[in-house]
This record gives sequence, C-alpha cells and structure tokens, in this order.
Amino acid sequence: MKNSTKLRDYQLSMLQRLYKAWKRHRSVMVQMPTGTGKTHLMAAVIKEASPGPSEGRGASKGQVLVVAHRRELIAQISQTLTAFGVSHGLVISGKKTDSSQAVQVASIQTLARRFHPTPAPPLRGEGSGCAWISPSLVIIDEAHHALAKTYKMLWERWPAAKFLGLTATPCRLSGEPFTDLFEVLLQSYSIQEFIDKG
Repeated sequence: MKNSTKLRDYQLSMLQRLYKAWKRHRSVMVQMPTGTGKTHLMAAVIKEASPGPSEGRGASKGQVLVVAHRRELIAQISQTLTAFGVSHGLVISGKKTDSSQAVQVASIQTLARRFHPTPAPPLRGEGSGCAWISPSLVIIDEAHHALAKTYKMLWERWPAAKFLGLTATPCRLSGEPFTDLFEVLLQSYSIQEFIDKG
C-alpha cells in the first residue's frame, strides 16, 4: 500500500469498531471531524468489501454503492478510490454509467430520478437506469443529509444490504435523531483531542 493510502492508527481503530458494530447492526453511522480522513476510511472499507480486478463480479464479495449529494463530493470520492486502486463507475447525470464495475459512486439525485416508478428517458450520455445495481454495502457520504425521503428509499430498495453513514456533524437541524436510518453511532476523537495528539 502506498503511503498516501495508509490508514492512521485512529482510522484503523474506527475500522475495527465498524466491523464489530456490523456484527450486531445493519446500519452504522461513523462521525469523524472534518479533515480527519473519512474518505480514506471509506476507501479502505470499499477495497475490502468489493471484488478486486481479477475476482470479477462473481466473487464472494459484493457490489458497493456510494451515495453523495454533490458533484464535488463524488469527484473527491472517485479520486480517493483511484488512489486506493479501486475501480469504480459513476452514476451521475450527463455521464454514461459503466455497469460492469462492482463499485459505483452515485449522485442521490440521479438515483432518485432513475428509480422513480415512471422514469424519464435517460439524458444523452446516460445509461438506461440502475436496475443492475444490487449492493451488499451502501455508503452514504455526508450522512446528516439522509433525512430526505430520497435517501430512505435506499434502505427500502436493498433490505439485505449493510449501510454505512459518514459525517462530521451527526445531528439534524430539526433536532431529530438518526435512529430511523442508523442503528448505532460510532464517534471518533473530538477536534480538541485531534489537536492535542498533533
């Protein structure tokens, strides 16, 4: 593994806590402050959960779907996955989707549009829907946005999948908890603790 993709001790600790939580819960939210490497943690989880290039889609590991709400986040996730050596496709408007990839990084807006009961015809350059996506793991970036009905459809659509939500701020503006979507919250150090540890 390259130095740029090596996890720090606190990320490795969070990874172990996550796998332990998944033994008892389907849906886990991880909170880490901004700038502490949530995307690197995500990439490590994806690399372990998805088949490698030589394994193909028939391997025991399953498909992974990463969902974000902004194109900038999708670009950042894509760049990090590339650094980790994880092949992936993009499900965003205006781009043709490579459905041969076991890992897909998707815009929640594009997913919602393509999963609508009466989908609009695909835009030029887009694939024809998302029926081929059948993830065993769904990851929600910036999971504090997951209140919307469009996010809830992910849980309903893939009832057997595990879910991971990543956020720096595990609270909703409305004050409502996330227990309708995530069963448990794993918190990292506080910002002050990160500063104190250098």
